[in-house]
Amino acid sequence: MEPNYRYPQVYTVGGNPNLTCYPAAPVHPVTVPTLKKKRKDWHKVCTVVILILVLTTLACLALAAVYLLQLQKKLDKIKQVQEDEAELAMRVGPTKIPKASKIAAHLTGMNFIRNSNTLVWETLQGHAFTMGISYKDQALIIDETGHFLIYSKVYFRGLECKLDTLLEQTVFKRTDRYPKDLVLMVTRSNMYCPVIDMAWSRNSYQAGLFKLNKGDHVYVNVSNPASVNFDQSNTFFGLLKL
Repeated sequence: MEPNYRYPQVYTVGGNPNLTCYPAAPVHPVTVPTLKKKRKDWHKVCTVVILILVLTTLACLALAAVYLLQLQKKLDKIKQVQEDEAELAMRVGPTKIPKASKIAAHLTGMNFIRNSNTLVWETLQGHAFTMGISYKDQALIIDETGHFLIYSKVYFRGLECKLDTLLEQTVFKRTDRYPKDLVLMVTRSNMYCPVIDMAWSRNSYQAGLFKLNKGDHVYVNVSNPASVNFDQSNTFFGLLKL
């Protein structure tokens, strides 16, 4: 038994009978993800960087090895030279080094002679000594011509300070070349008394470089020898040949 309704008629006007009545959807190209390709490129870059670092490290190690080898050769050469010199010294014997002649003297205060301004010095006791030089008649006698450093220090002291008192220390040279003794150094100072009739003390020091000839005599005079403190650390006189 057929149904009571009929299917509607579908007509196409000016169309292609081979096409369906519904238009087909446009077809878009399917894109393939490139994540795997990026990972491969990154792996390649890392491999190249690691390879460069490895090659650089190997090159540095090679240069260090060459440098150490050269350094070892130099050390071996130096050691060989030292061994040769030691062997030669054992065969020939130690080299004799001539000692430089030393002329020096350091005299310390001892006393003074009455009615004389020339000081008398100690040459053996305590800090005093003479080396390569003679001492006679309160003077150092030069035994070898040369340049000498001469120094002298005198410590004056007293119980009563008196104004207008002159403190003078003079180093003289006596030589056969001149009829009169020559002054090498001199220091002068006037007494200053902050309080009259009180104990006082003064230091007088001088030093200089002079050329002395063989046979010259060097001695020290003071203006008031009775005021000199003759302790070896306070009053002394000496010279050194340069």
